[in-house]
Amino acid sequence: MNHSGKTIMRPFSIFRPKNDPNGILFNSPHSGMYLPEDFLTQITIDPALLHYSGDILVDQLIRNVPKSGATAFINHYARTYVDTNRDIQEIDPEMFHNPDIRPTTKSQKVARGFGIFSRKSYNGQNIYGAKLPATEIDHRLMRVYHPVHDALRNALNDLHQQQGFCLLIDCHSMPSYGFIDPSLSNSKQPDLIIGDCFGTSCPVEFSRHVARFFTERGLKVTFNVPYAGGYNTKTYGKPADQRHAIQLEFSRALYMDEKTLEPHDGFNALQDLLTDLSENVANFFCL
Repeated sequence: MNHSGKTIMRPFSIFRPKNDPNGILFNSPHSGMYLPEDFLTQITIDPALLHYSGDILVDQLIRNVPKSGATAFINHYARTYVDTNRDIQEIDPEMFHNPDIRPTTKSQKVARGFGIFSRKSYNGQNIYGAKLPATEIDHRLMRVYHPVHDALRNALNDLHQQQGFCLLIDCHSMPSYGFIDPSLSNSKQPDLIIGDCFGTSCPVEFSRHVARFFTERGLKVTFNVPYAGGYNTKTYGKPADQRHAIQLEFSRALYMDEKTLEPHDGFNALQDLLTDLSENVANFFCL
């Protein structure tokens, strides 16, 4: 696996079904591991630490969904380089010289160091030793952010035109331990948090349908807290236009060793579940 290097990596890959698509697109915006060479010269932190901020292996979890008629959209660049699940104005002005060249949004994520360009690692370490030139902003946006969203928007538009609806399933992962509530044991942490922006990015009955799908298969499921849905879910979920979006945040303990970042025996089971989910929810919208 090529995690870094001098080769220019394409920003994303799209895997489409061989037969007619079912209107569903699974997206993994945070599973990319590619760190470009120029980025590696800018940082003062061990690059390996940056991968703990990503959704490791989620791209592989959704890799088989085309078998059931869905499209898989996979980002290749690490989210610490460019986070495509952020508003374009979520830029941390503390990171750049002369940042006033463009408008910025002071969101809570930016304040914590996790804007469109991360200032902090998952454990709070500074990623950079000095401020970056302001030209780096447009360089990264043009290299990754704009191509990803142009392609994602076009793919969803195509599905909507073909099927009369489209559904974005934005897939993420979260640590299993002490994350939602440090007082809870691992066994009481949820396996999955479904985010539907509190019922605004897709019909509530659809969110409940997805929850039933997973609870009937043994998963502990909660809704919207603390993950109600990120930028992608909010932006592409317009139910009144038959454009739906939902965010799925899976506990990493379901499919991987959280220390080594390697898959364990649960990986194949969750991969199969997501492939089955594609067919299940397609039937929901076609009824």
